[in-house]
Amino acid sequence: MQGQMWVDSEPGKGSNFHFTITCQASPSSRLETVLEKTRSWSGRTILYLDSLGDSTGVAQHIEELGLRCFVAHDVAVLTDKSRLPHIDTVIADSLQGTEKLRDLDHLRYIPIILLSPPLPPHCMPRLNLKWCLDNSISAQLTAPCNHEDLANNLVTALESVSSHQVVDAPAIQYDILLAEDNMVNQKVAVKLLENYGHHVQIVENGQLAVDAVKERWDQSKPYDVILMDVSMPFMGGMEATELIRAFETEQNLERTPIIALTAHAMIGDRERCLQAGMDDHVTKPLRRADLTNAISKLVRAPQAHAHFDRH
Repeated sequence: MQGQMWVDSEPGKGSNFHFTITCQASPSSRLETVLEKTRSWSGRTILYLDSLGDSTGVAQHIEELGLRCFVAHDVAVLTDKSRLPHIDTVIADSLQGTEKLRDLDHLRYIPIILLSPPLPPHCMPRLNLKWCLDNSISAQLTAPCNHEDLANNLVTALESVSSHQVVDAPAIQYDILLAEDNMVNQKVAVKLLENYGHHVQIVENGQLAVDAVKERWDQSKPYDVILMDVSMPFMGGMEATELIRAFETEQNLERTPIIALTAHAMIGDRERCLQAGMDDHVTKPLRRADLTNAISKLVRAPQAHAHFDRH
């Protein structure tokens, strides 16, 4: 292949292998194909929190995709919202920087793509699933990344729900119980639902959800829909759903739709939720289309409950 190969080795520290090869340049048509994915998002602004120094050309790739790249090297320069452009998505290259971003109200709900630095596998940080959920991480990329991987993840993030998006309230507004123990996920869900004019009550575990449902039926004001996190302390969503269904059956009550909220997107998850008595399944991080479609499909007008009396 008319290339070269060599190695640098130091006893006790390891070896670095190098090689060169001659190959054809990537055809421009491939980039054109990638650009089709981002064309409808042209001009959107991507905040790139570059705390480690961009040595892999990510900022350039963002610009080449037809997007605007706003580079910041420290979260401190992002505290004044009036000095920032409108941010549509964030790429952050550090865990600490990501956590600091979530402390800023104006950047709290914007999708974040975590960019892992080009490190050897044994030096790569291990991401905790709960940490990713707590900080609403949309995706993870490893630098260096190509245009296609970057475009795919940016489009997904841009399409996802962020609290600064303005939406029109529907004609029907629902009374919703949200059972969710994570504060960040609570705020994301509430902001999204309140943008549609819905009223949301929050409880932090399954037992409180069961108690809230019973209390509302005692007042003849049942919830229109329940959003139930599957994994919560004290009592999880599956057990809470089973208790709610048993209560409805015992009291001969109308079935309240329950939508599972889970971090998992594995084959069989939806079936397990349905078996527990839930009616649908939405994965986190929550996306506007997924959540509103699930609610619209299951919930009828709240007026239908208005004259129902279980006594």
